[in-house]
Amino acid sequence: MKNLRILANFTVTLFLIFTNQTFPQLLTEEFNYSTGTLTSVTSNWTEDPNGSVDIEVISGNLTYSGYSSGNGVGNMIALDGGAIRSGVLTYFSEITGNDNSVYASFLLNVTSTTNLDVTGDYFASFRDTSGSIKRAYVYIKQVTSSTYSIGLAKSSSTSLTWYGTNLNTNTTYLIVVNYVFQSGDDAVNLWVNPSFSGSEPTSDVQISSGSDATSLGGFQFLQRTSSGDEEIDGLRVATSWAQAPLPVEITSFSALPYGNNVELIWSTATEVNNYGFDVERKVQNINIWDKIGFVPGLGNSNTPHEYSFIDKNPFDATSFYYRLKQIDVDGKYVLSDAILVNLNVPDKPKLLQNNPNPFNPSTSIKFFIPNQSDVKIKVYDLLGREVTTLINKNVSEGYHIVFWNGVDKNGEFASSGVYLYRLTAVASTGSTTVFTETKKMTLLK
Repeated sequence: MKNLRILANFTVTLFLIFTNQTFPQLLTEEFNYSTGTLTSVTSNWTEDPNGSVDIEVISGNLTYSGYSSGNGVGNMIALDGGAIRSGVLTYFSEITGNDNSVYASFLLNVTSTTNLDVTGDYFASFRDTSGSIKRAYVYIKQVTSSTYSIGLAKSSSTSLTWYGTNLNTNTTYLIVVNYVFQSGDDAVNLWVNPSFSGSEPTSDVQISSGSDATSLGGFQFLQRTSSGDEEIDGLRVATSWAQAPLPVEITSFSALPYGNNVELIWSTATEVNNYGFDVERKVQNINIWDKIGFVPGLGNSNTPHEYSFIDKNPFDATSFYYRLKQIDVDGKYVLSDAILVNLNVPDKPKLLQNNPNPFNPSTSIKFFIPNQSDVKIKVYDLLGREVTTLINKNVSEGYHIVFWNGVDKNGEFASSGVYLYRLTAVASTGSTTVFTETKKMTLLK
C-alpha cells in the first residue's frame, strides 16, 4: 500500500482500490513445473484414482487471447485417453451454502480422437474434500476423425447434455464449468469460448436435474478408456465469473501528490496481450472523462509489475477523479475503479456506510483518517461476538477502502444476517485519543 503524502497547502483524498479482494480466487494452476509425472514434480496434485498411466507434465503452452492463465507461462499436462481409470486431484477452499458458486476455467486442446468413442466419457469434474462426491462432469465424444463434442452432466450420465457446436482437434478452446448451490435443485453450467465483455454471459449448457452436492473443495482431471487425448493448461478456480475466466485485473491503484503534481501508481499481477493504459481524468459532477496520457503495457507477463504516471498541475477544480483504461492488443478494454481527489477533507476520522448494502457476496467499506494512525476495523455479530478483522495496521492520512467477502476468521462463510463493523483509530503522534465509530451492514444469501 502506498502512503498518502500531504504537501504544500492542499490535501488530496485518496481511494485505494484492491479489485482482486472483492471476489476471491481459489486456485491458479499454470503447471509451471519440470516435465515428468505431475504428482512427482509437485505436491499440489495427488494421484486419484490410481490407474495404468500417469498424467504427465509436457513442454509447451496453450494460448487463448484475453485469458490470463496459460499463455506462455510454465508447461501443460497431457491426458491419455487409453488409460484405465487414472486421474489427478487438487484441492481449494471448500464451497457450500445456498447462493454460493464455484467456477473452474481451463484451456483444452484435443490432439486426437483415436481414444474417443461416439457415446463419450468424462475427463474433468468438481470433487468434495472427502472424495465420495463428483459433480459437474465434463464429457467428450467423437463426431468425426477431426471433430468432437463436449458435454456436461450434473451428477450422473442421465442428465448428460451436449453443447450444440462441434469442436475441432488441434485447436485451443476456453472451457468454463460452474456449480451453483441454491434453494431447490442446484445448477451446473458450461461455457465454450465465452465472451469476456460485460457481466456473466448466458451459459451454453445448463442442468439442474440430478443429485445435489453438500460441498465442493476439489477439481479433478481423469484419463479413461474413452475420454480422448487432451492437453490441458491454465486452470483457474474461483467464486465469481470476474475471477474465473477473465484476465487478472489491476491489483492496486493509488495517488501520491507532490508539489503541484499528482503521481498515479498502479500494479498488475499478470498481463496477457496488454497494449497499455490510457490515463483519464474528470471533474466531479461533470460526466466527461478526458484522456491525459498513455502508459505502454508489458504485453505478456506472469510477474507483478508497477506502473506510474505524473499529472502536472492538475488543480483547476476542487474535486476530480482519475481512472485507468486498460487496452488489449486487439482493442478490447477494461475500465478501473476511480480515485477521488478532493481538496477539502474532514478534520476527524470518519467511517462511511458500506456499499453495496445489503450485499452478497462482497462489500466495500470506506473510511477517512486525517492523520497517520493505527487503525482497526472489526466485524461483529449482533451478540457482540467478533466475526473477523478487516484491517489492523498503521495507515496514512486520506480515504481508504477495505473489503469483506463474507468469510469469518475461521475461513468459513458467514450466515445471512445483520452485522456490525467498527472502526478504531489512534493517531500515531500527537494524540492518545481513541476514535471509534460503528455501523450496521446486512449480508443476504
